[in-house]
Amino acid sequence: MADSVPQEIAVRVAAAAEGVTVGREHAQLAARDASGFLESISPMTVDDAYRRYTANNNPAYLARLRPPDTGPRISPMGLVIALAAVFVLGAAVTSSMTGAFIGLLIAGGGAAGYRIWQNQRRAQQREEAEERRLAQNPWPFQADRTPAYNPDAEPGSTRVETRLLGIAVLLAEEVRRSPAWNNPILDQHRVRINLDATLQDISHRAYRVWRLRTDTPRPSGDSPVTSALAEHLDEYATAARMAENALRDHVAALAEYLGELRPVERLLHDLQLLDRTATGAHRELLDQLYRDAVGNEADARRFQEHADELRDLQASLDTQFHFLREQVARTNLLR
Repeated sequence: MADSVPQEIAVRVAAAAEGVTVGREHAQLAARDASGFLESISPMTVDDAYRRYTANNNPAYLARLRPPDTGPRISPMGLVIALAAVFVLGAAVTSSMTGAFIGLLIAGGGAAGYRIWQNQRRAQQREEAEERRLAQNPWPFQADRTPAYNPDAEPGSTRVETRLLGIAVLLAEEVRRSPAWNNPILDQHRVRINLDATLQDISHRAYRVWRLRTDTPRPSGDSPVTSALAEHLDEYATAARMAENALRDHVAALAEYLGELRPVERLLHDLQLLDRTATGAHRELLDQLYRDAVGNEADARRFQEHADELRDLQASLDTQFHFLREQVARTNLLR
């Protein structure tokens, strides 16, 4: 059912963590983080995310998308005056009405040709803009409310394909908000994925499943071709089911990536706090108090302990990035 899609993705994430052979405990911890986020998503939030991502299929948006008419315009009165001037000039130059009419025909044909070219150019610009929009967002308006032939789905008011895209959008937005994602250290470890390309891929995958199920004909009842039609429908349903299953795995991989970022966030936060306590003014005062109390030997020991803590955290951070790289490598997320 469409309302339970986030929970179903969370189950896939947990199952994927159980299948990890090396670092299973770490994978399970990341899966719990990802599942916690997924289970907190409401159906309304998912639908809003889908509509926000596909907002440029709204008729009001499409009306604004049309390029403005910025070309020169000739008013009807101006055209009449111009043609009359051409007629008079032609008569004066050629000293005959024939020459005047020829000049009038040439001028009128030129004006009509220019107008035709201008209209064709505007139509071509609108067509190119629409092609660019469809390449980015193929979804029609209110696709989430369009009925479809899908024997596997339970009755509901929202399509499962649009819900999957909405969940992917929310996951990508959460990744972008992550302090770890915005830290340049991800580039150093080469674990930053291409979120825009990943969302585009998920959107087009979901659209293809949606399109197949939307265009699949509905059986009308008993007829001489019912059995042949049933075979075709079974083939369509099987293909859509397989594609939807792969799509769910793709969205689950994005959720796993978010889960793998959470431990990195905590480690980076701890490193920042540890560095702040080592360089702040209150640390200088605390060091002086230790020197006053027990001398320089204790002070040197404290600095050594601080260096050991930094090394331990750095080792943990390297381990976290190793698992993150493994997660990216075993999925088809785009980089």
